[in-house]
Amino acid sequence: MTAFLPGSRKKKRIMMRAYNRFATVYDELTDNVEYKKRTDYIHRFFKLYNIAAGSSVIDLACGTGSFSALLAEKGYDVTGIDSSDDMLTVAASKCGGNVKLLKADMRSFHLEKQCDACICCLDSINHLENIDDVKRTFRSINDSLFKGGLFIFDMNTLYKHKKILADSTFVFDKEDYFLSWDNEYAGNGKINIFLDLFIRNGNMYKRYSEEFSETAYRLQTIKAALKPFFEIEGIYDDLSLKKPERTSERLYFICRSI
Repeated sequence: MTAFLPGSRKKKRIMMRAYNRFATVYDELTDNVEYKKRTDYIHRFFKLYNIAAGSSVIDLACGTGSFSALLAEKGYDVTGIDSSDDMLTVAASKCGGNVKLLKADMRSFHLEKQCDACICCLDSINHLENIDDVKRTFRSINDSLFKGGLFIFDMNTLYKHKKILADSTFVFDKEDYFLSWDNEYAGNGKINIFLDLFIRNGNMYKRYSEEFSETAYRLQTIKAALKPFFEIEGIYDDLSLKKPERTSERLYFICRSI
């Protein structure tokens, strides 16, 4: 594995998508995510399960609000929830007042009114530290949806963590910043992730460092965690209607609240 950049590391434990210091560059770092394509994919299931324009939708772990903004453009009443003040600040600018934004812990959030659907995208569930936190999150989502409400989320697989991400380093060398992204496989589906961001400030660079983890779970473990709260309508390989394969890297779960 490539060595870390020199210097001391300021460690900060993150249990969810926080990246507080990284909000300003997050969109550029994820410009290959294909937000519109993923939103259109999710929208296909909205239409299939009668989540029409005007329906209330939760974008859980909304980050900088890319999915929230696109769903609002399609006519949905969107509430974006995230634990990061900085992410929500970017989201507020991006969504232009068309999305309600709420700072909350995805494991224990509460809404005054139940909603018709909830999405949780880009491996946000993987950011939860253990299966108990996953169950708490599923309970909170179920409590926030009408009976029969639609819940769509994606997760990185064990295969991706073990074979693709494990012990890899990614470097982003841009004009205004430099980012080193190191992964360490810790076993049991868990990857420890270390980010070192250097942002240009005149002739100097200011350094920010973050440390967090992602955990991938066996499919049967997630099915069991969902069972008390949701009925699974389908599980699909990334952006498709294909069944999961051994080499699938990301899965989408389509669920209805019980």
